Amino acid sequence: MADPKFNVSVSTLEIDHENNSLDMELPSLFVPTPATESENESSSESQHESGHGNTMRNDDGELESDKTAASAATPTPSAPAFDIVEAAEALLAQAKKLKATIDSKLTPAPNSPESANHVPLPPSPEEIALRQRIAKLGKKIAFETAPPMDSLKSDWVTIGDVAAWNIFLHWRAFDHIPLTGSISIADLARAIDADESLVSRIACMLISTGKLVGSRLDGEGEQGPPTHVSHSRISRLLRTNTSPATAALAIVSFGNGMKGFAKWPEYFSTYDRHEPHPSDKEILVHDSSGIVVTTKRRGAQDGNHKSYIPTPFSLGWGHPALAPWEVKARYPEYARHFEMAMAAKDKGAQGALGGDLGVGGYRGINSEYPAKKFSLTWLAEAAMQKLELYDFLGDANIYLKPLVVDVGGGLGHFLANLLAKIPEVKPENCILQDRPEVIAQVAKNIEGGDEKLKGVKTMAHDFFQPQPEEAKGAAVYVVRRVLLDYCDEQAVWILKHLRCALGNFGRIVIMEGVLLDKPTPENRLVDMVMMNLGGKLRNEEGYRKLCKEAGLTVTGYWVDVEGASCVVECVKGDGTDGSEE
Repeated sequence: MADPKFNVSVSTLEIDHENNSLDMELPSLFVPTPATESENESSSESQHESGHGNTMRNDDGELESDKTAASAATPTPSAPAFDIVEAAEALLAQAKKLKATIDSKLTPAPNSPESANHVPLPPSPEEIALRQRIAKLGKKIAFETAPPMDSLKSDWVTIGDVAAWNIFLHWRAFDHIPLTGSISIADLARAIDADESLVSRIACMLISTGKLVGSRLDGEGEQGPPTHVSHSRISRLLRTNTSPATAALAIVSFGNGMKGFAKWPEYFSTYDRHEPHPSDKEILVHDSSGIVVTTKRRGAQDGNHKSYIPTPFSLGWGHPALAPWEVKARYPEYARHFEMAMAAKDKGAQGALGGDLGVGGYRGINSEYPAKKFSLTWLAEAAMQKLELYDFLGDANIYLKPLVVDVGGGLGHFLANLLAKIPEVKPENCILQDRPEVIAQVAKNIEGGDEKLKGVKTMAHDFFQPQPEEAKGAAVYVVRRVLLDYCDEQAVWILKHLRCALGNFGRIVIMEGVLLDKPTPENRLVDMVMMNLGGKLRNEEGYRKLCKEAGLTVTGYWVDVEGASCVVECVKGDGTDGSEE
């Protein structure tokens, strides 16, 4: 058993010995065990004993003032102790398991004939999960054992680290560092047309955090700063020429996140301490000549500005009077990276954010009926019934009525996947809606030879406006990765318009990220970024509330905790809440 002196009263570490899995609560503050008495406490007690104020000891030797304060104070739950020895032993066991996994891969002996053409096997999902558990536990141990001030300092270091890799990414510095070998800092500076001293300072920041590897060549001596840099296993992912999708994700993480985060004090000072919401406040905007122009933009239900609310994102990019999508339109290169990042998520993610969501099946669990699975395969039967009815009645309007409307569907990745997986659904029975510039890009893609969406009806449409007549009466309206970009008022407005477009048997299927009840850093980061954009992640209660206010009845809610995603299926309610205003 671990020595109690090494225990720290913090959050729980639960270890499943049978499955070698780790389930760790989020770290809490470093709290000394009750046996530890600080010098300040001893000094304070001495002052009480010396007779300052009205404090005195009772017959049991207790300080009367402390006793009174303790009875009036709100009790603080005591957190179970963190056992550093048990955690370290668990880390060692996981490390041994990873080494065995790596050793089990067949690797040819060096200089053997097989080694010349050998391609290392990529890590399996099990190996990736094991590595993630080890990293998570290692971080937990570091957090719980480091002095509190060191933990704060590590966050400050992260700020500098992010700033350094972001500017190198912006300058394409990582592209000029060879995949094998190194480049001198002087040559790197010349390649990106920057001052050598500046490049050296930024590079050394990245060297200090392990993002880059620094070195000095033979003959340069051991003393002095690094003169050469080479890639680490992390920085390779930031090369826009060999890892464009990952680089795009990094660029968007900074543009959507850090730019807005830095403006939080100004934003919440201007718009009060509330979530982003429709505002009547005036916004001061500087034009190109530096003259202040006062522009008043209103919120979700005001005339032609239904899609606008003030956001930290727009403030961070210097255009506080514009909606986020309007800001992105002013920066085509950033908009291109954003589309690449979303496409990368479609390709690599599972669950509600993945391209295969709900077509063949979804791994999320129904909140009321766990055995009930979500799928869109019912569209195959709906398509056949539609065709049979058309053949029987001979009414062209029946066949031309849409089956699927992908609302705010972007470049159509999800719809293309659906058409591939359910061949009974024909392209001419599907509508892809988005902003005009997005729909124009879809048309260019089709003209360029991308036939996955050939035959699909594309439609420029603002989902803050009523659905056009030709888009009404669909079997299903898919709202995927849309509502999380908007505040509650705007989300309800979008759903109200869809409710009015529903036929008697139509459905609305919402596919979004979910706000997990048990906070994780990754999930809460997404929620903070969504707040920058004026939106939010929601849990089941949040989605049910939106649907109810829009006049919809929820017929199913599925959540995938591992993938942090959810699906909400709803139909037209029998109330009048969803009537258009």
